[in-house]
Formats: sequence, structure tokens, C-alpha cells
Amino acid sequence: MTTFISAPFGNYLKFKNATSVTGTWTYQPRPGLLKQIFKTLRYTNQGWRNKLGLRNAGINYGLKKTNSNEVLSIAAIDKYDWINLDSIIPSNQNIELNISCPNLEVHQDTTNFKGFDLWTNRIAKWCIIKVPPIASYELLDKIVDLGFTQIHASNTLPTDKGGLSGKVLLPYTKRIIEYLKSKYNHIEVIAGGGIQKAWHAEYYKNLGADHISIGTACFNPYKVWKIVNKNDF
Repeated sequence: MTTFISAPFGNYLKFKNATSVTGTWTYQPRPGLLKQIFKTLRYTNQGWRNKLGLRNAGINYGLKKTNSNEVLSIAAIDKYDWINLDSIIPSNQNIELNISCPNLEVHQDTTNFKGFDLWTNRIAKWCIIKVPPIASYELLDKIVDLGFTQIHASNTLPTDKGGLSGKVLLPYTKRIIEYLKSKYNHIEVIAGGGIQKAWHAEYYKNLGADHISIGTACFNPYKVWKIVNKNDF
């Protein structure tokens, strides 16, 4: 089982026994990250909420900041972005395709964008699709039918005030794991949402998850270190 440090925390947190995911990077830079953090990042009784909206320095910067053994998280905003990103990113670079940011000005199914199917030709170890918690079974089937074999469940939950992460994702992630594992034996599932202790990871493993992704716990790096090294059962 691989433990991933979810983007954007993977930009800053590096652990010997975990794989950092950097990003999420877009084809063109989207400035204003710090402003959005101060303006929208809030803790609620359900978890952390934000409206960062994929603010980042762009894919060229992301490639410089991502090591070959790390995972590069990317997202498409315009209809030709998957093609443009594919032309820039080396085929042996580990990637995660984020198809579900809830905080963009326009919500689109980017699996319909030109060139999305190109990413099944990667030779890297990791070519992960990060799906929304409310992903339909039809969307999951489509991703598998295209030839993708690694699915991350899940991204933040869309709300009127921004994407919500944390324990609120647990039933959504559980639903996706159980569906994929009941229908597709060959699919590797990465589970995330509400992992605060090592036994939470074991819970997802018992549901059928192959790997885990740690997100909101990363606000406390020591807590993440304990999970990664299984020192907090």
C-alpha cells in the first residue's frame, strides 16, 4: 500500500515512506493563491472548506518543482488543455489527472475534452484519475472503459461556500470503493477523506482500497508523520 500526500500539501511535505503529489497545475498560470487562501480557507464542524480554484504558477513551474518519483497533479480548464499538457509533460512522469475541481468559475466534464484519452499511453508507474465524491457510476465506467486503471476517490465535496474536505467525504469514498471493487478486479483505488490516524487508513483498506491519500491532516505535519510511520494506532 502506497501512502500519498495529496496536492497541494505535497508541494511542501516530503516523507521517506510516502509519495508526494504536487500541484494541482494548469496549462496557464492562475495567480492569486495567497489571496484565496486568506479569503476562503475556513475550518467548520464538517471539515476544511476553501475556494482556491486551482490557483497555481502553471505547468512549466510545476515540472521544475516535481521530482521524477513524485506525482504531478494536473487539471484542464480549456478544451485543448489535455493535448497541450500532454505535449509538455514527459511520458515517464507520474501524473494525477484532477477532473473535478469544485471551485472553478465554470464546471465542465473535462473527460470530454480533446485528448483526455491520450493519457492512457503513459509509461510511468502512476497515471491516476482523481474523481469527485459525487461521481456517477457512468463516469467511473467511462474512465475504466477508456483504459485507466488507477482511480483516486475523492476530491473535495462541492458546496455553495466552496469545496469541503475531511471526514464528510467518508461515505462518498466508501461508495466509490465498493462500486469499483465489486465490478473491476484490476482497478487500483486510492482512498482519501478524513484520514487522521493510521487506523483510518486500515478502515479504507478493509473496504478494498489499495492505497491511501492524506489531505486535511497535513495541516499538522507531525500527525501525518505518525500516520505514514504507523505510530498512532
